[in-house]
Amino acid sequence: MMVSTTGLVALATALALAAPPPPPSDPEALGGYYAFGENREREPVDGHEKVVTGSIILPLGLLRTGFGAAMYVMAMPQYCNRVYGSNASDQTCRGLQVYGLVGVGMGGLMAVTGAVFLAWGLTQRSRHHRWMREHGLAVAPMMSREVRGLSFGFRF
Repeated sequence: MMVSTTGLVALATALALAAPPPPPSDPEALGGYYAFGENREREPVDGHEKVVTGSIILPLGLLRTGFGAAMYVMAMPQYCNRVYGSNASDQTCRGLQVYGLVGVGMGGLMAVTGAVFLAWGLTQRSRHHRWMREHGLAVAPMMSREVRGLSFGFRF
């Protein structure tokens, strides 16, 4: 069993190395062959995922920052007893102030992260739109068992 498997692998390797490369087909197809020195640039990322992520995280971060600031103000000594009741101790008010500051910090980090993702995604989107304008028309041959002809593609 071992000898036949090794012989089969050797035969498949020899046939694969001896076979000529297939003729070039659609230039945008994966695995196609290009002329010497020809380099096709790939379509850049459109940035949609980053724009969506940034547009979700940015407002949530702004909300968390606002609620953290409101929590800090409500936990100040002059407001703490009115908001949380007369039985709230000074230690409770200081703890709530720290919680408000943590909320401001966490919300600020979320807002900055969301803004960075949003800017990054919008930059990628503008690069993708520029690339689409430059590569707007695509003409490729169609060869299959049922159909033969040319395929025209318009990108906008």
